[in-house]
Amino acid sequence: MQTERTIREFCAELASGVPVPGGGGAAALVGALAAALASMTLNYTLGRRRFERVEAEMLALLARADTIRADLLDLVERDADAYQAVVDAQGLPKGAPEQAAARERAVQRALAEAVRVPLRAAVLAADVLALCEPIAERGNPRLISDIGVAALLADAALQAAGLNVRVNLAELRDAGLESESRAALARLTAGANEVRPRVMALVNRALG
Repeated sequence: MQTERTIREFCAELASGVPVPGGGGAAALVGALAAALASMTLNYTLGRRRFERVEAEMLALLARADTIRADLLDLVERDADAYQAVVDAQGLPKGAPEQAAARERAVQRALAEAVRVPLRAAVLAADVLALCEPIAERGNPRLISDIGVAALLADAALQAAGLNVRVNLAELRDAGLESESRAALARLTAGANEVRPRVMALVNRALG
């Protein structure tokens, strides 16, 4: 499993000439790191008298950040499986007409999953970015740089996952899924373009 390797092993495999892991898995992993940093900031906020008034809010944010982190790590695995399925389907025989038809069906099924997985990663990365704003506003200011890093990583993960959606849409024949995916990416990107500057303004103001 991808996430059971050491960081060095994962990076070595990513750098090698094998199909997986690839950009989609890397995007999901970056999103998971962003969620982990959000959780760290929250854990340095909770249980401190100074932040008692926001304790309930921070607890809820922590639960969400931890769930997102776990989900994104699962998507590292799912992305590898999804892209490997595309590679396997593309390797099916296509000499006879019935073989070519079966191959095309298998490729399209695999491509659909290869679209859905990074799209889900993009949604979760956007969720992490959204969590960063209240944390930057009301969390422990001693970790303001960490929440800034979380926001930047979450935004990068969203954009990176979006690229993986789009590259697989290029060969997808499902017009409905293509339209829905492009619309979802547009919404997520527009939202991130509003949230990211607000979070970074809070971070930069605190850092001076």
